[in-house]
Amino acid sequence: MSAYSSAKKILQSFIQGLIFSDIYITLGAIGFAIVNFNLLKIDVYTHAILLVVIGAATMFIYQFSRWTFFKDLQNTMTKDLLYYWMNDHKGLVKMLLLFSVVCGLVSLFFIRWETIITLVALGVISVLYNISIPLGNGKSFTFRRIPFAKICMIAIVWASMAVLLPWVEVNGWMWNIYVNQLFWIQFLFIFIITLPFDINDMVVDEADGLRTIPIYLGTINSKILLIVLSFLYIIFLTEWVTNIYHNDLQKVVFLIGISALVLSLLYKTLRWSYRANKWQIMLWYDGSLILYFLIYSASELLTI
Repeated sequence: MSAYSSAKKILQSFIQGLIFSDIYITLGAIGFAIVNFNLLKIDVYTHAILLVVIGAATMFIYQFSRWTFFKDLQNTMTKDLLYYWMNDHKGLVKMLLLFSVVCGLVSLFFIRWETIITLVALGVISVLYNISIPLGNGKSFTFRRIPFAKICMIAIVWASMAVLLPWVEVNGWMWNIYVNQLFWIQFLFIFIITLPFDINDMVVDEADGLRTIPIYLGTINSKILLIVLSFLYIIFLTEWVTNIYHNDLQKVVFLIGISALVLSLLYKTLRWSYRANKWQIMLWYDGSLILYFLIYSASELLTI
């Protein structure tokens, strides 16, 4: 094996470890939240504890989901790369799960009660998404089997974590039109970056009896929908930012960068989302949250 091949294998193994351990998606959640803090004109440093809450909640939700997935596959013949990684790193998985619980519980003492109630509601939605509710006679019910529930529940939780939590922490439950609009705009962004996962998971989801958008519409129509939603997101975000920040060069640079990000993700989806490996889908689309933060940060530096 050449030095290049060996280095490539080590790098790929490292990236997969970041992804499968949920450190990657947790960093994305924190970065995406920081951008929305700034868009809502909320000081990040004053409310930094909320980033701990968001990071801990993300890590816990995803670790819980991964562990449920791992347990479900133990007695089946169908196992993938994520399963084998978790099987080889059970100690790390348990440690990260415990760490997220401890950090989350401690941070709750430093945030207002309205934020805690909002967080609990989001936690209930996330847990319901991942568990089956026994109905008796060997039957069970899961919210994932409601048509389109999978992608909508994910988008609601993510948009709420990034937009509603910081707003509630500062203003309580006193909404205004701007936070409502930003919530639905970021709901649309999460919807856009989640739809490629459903396209990639079509075979598995259909076997599980799930009614996702790609299963209902087909691959081609789902990609057409994604094209429409991507351009709508760019339009809606541009209008919202323009209304809030008049003649702000930094926001213009930010909008150009985010537009380029959304269009590049759209290109990747149209080209290879169906045949890509799952970890590659996670690398690009979960990673878009980190890129979102980096684009915002770069726009601030470029316009100082």
